[in-house]
This record gives sequence, structure tokens and C-alpha cells, in this order.
Amino acid sequence: MNINSIADWHQAARNYPDTQAFNVQLGCHFEEISEMIEALESNNKDLATDLMLAYGSLVRIADSLKKGVATVNIVDRKEFLDSLGDQVVTTIGTAYCANMDIVGALTEIDQSNWSKFVDGKPVFDENGKIKKGPNYFTPTLEGMY
Repeated sequence: MNINSIADWHQAARNYPDTQAFNVQLGCHFEEISEMIEALESNNKDLATDLMLAYGSLVRIADSLKKGVATVNIVDRKEFLDSLGDQVVTTIGTAYCANMDIVGALTEIDQSNWSKFVDGKPVFDENGKIKKGPNYFTPTLEGMY
């Protein structure tokens, strides 16, 4: 997996990111976190309830940001960047502790994301989210989890 390829994909998708692009991407990030929560369960009733509530809240936040209904602004850029970096590190650690091949998965997901482009260019929906092009393929993660 080459993290530069992922960064290149985002730069190719949005050569000049702006506030709308930031909010849409943050909404996509929260959507992925909600999908992670949805894939979990707990034998503790209180924690199960908290997970369900967090899932619902994150889905609403993600939808609001992706649709442009609401926006957010970064109030502390240093802390925000530190958090993003820590999320990458803890994501890799979580996958490792779950005996999952995160490097292989990221490689496959990166290739899948590039397949969304049409003639090397992204195609956006009405809210600014990149749509899946005609050559899109779903990442194959079998054997990695």
C-alpha cells in the first residue's frame, strides 16, 4: 500500500479543495465510522445501547455534511491534524489486533477508488461526492479479514 497513491487520488479528485469539499469528505469519514460501529456488537447492554446511539448520531451528522445541510469549521488545526494522524495509527493497530490485513485492504480499496474515475477524471453527484463510474469495481477483501 502506498499512502501517496491515496493522497494523489484525493488531489486528482479535488485539485483545489474548499469548504464544501472538506465538509463532504468529513461527512464521508463519519459515514465510514458509522459503518464500523454497525459491524460491532457488545454483550454489555449499556455499551450496545451507546453504540446504537452513536451510530444514529453519526449517520445524521454524515448525511448533513454530505448534503450541505450543515457545515463545520476547524477551530484548532494542530489538534485536528494530530487526531487525523492518530486515527490512521489506531486504525492500523485495530486491524492488526483483529488479525486483519489492513495493508492489503488499503491497496485494494485504493485501486477500487481509482476505478471510480472516468477518463482519469472524477464525476461528482449533486452534493459534491464522487460517484462510481462505469469501470468501478468493488474492492475484493476476501482472505484479508
